[in-house]
Amino acid sequence: MITKRGMSLEHRAGRLESYFESLDNAVHRLIEITGETHKIVMENQRENGLRFAQHDRELSEIKTAIGALTEATHAGFKRSDEKIEQLELLIRQRLPNN
Repeated sequence: MITKRGMSLEHRAGRLESYFESLDNAVHRLIEITGETHKIVMENQRENGLRFAQHDRELSEIKTAIGALTEATHAGFKRSDEKIEQLELLIRQRLPNN
């Protein structure tokens, strides 16, 4: 014979099993979500690494181009100064001495 108190214990045990199953399912889903999130984070880190590497290459190319442009500009100014100096010398040679 099952007493009223015994049924109450069975009912409580059933409820606890149900809560445990729900909690267990929630924990497993949380583990899945955490795994998926980890995969996404790792992929984002990989993509960001590739982007940073690309940006580093582009910056290096820009620095090289700016350096070459600076050198060419400097060389151009130097040639221009030399021509001006040659013209000044020619003009002085052609001017009558005072």
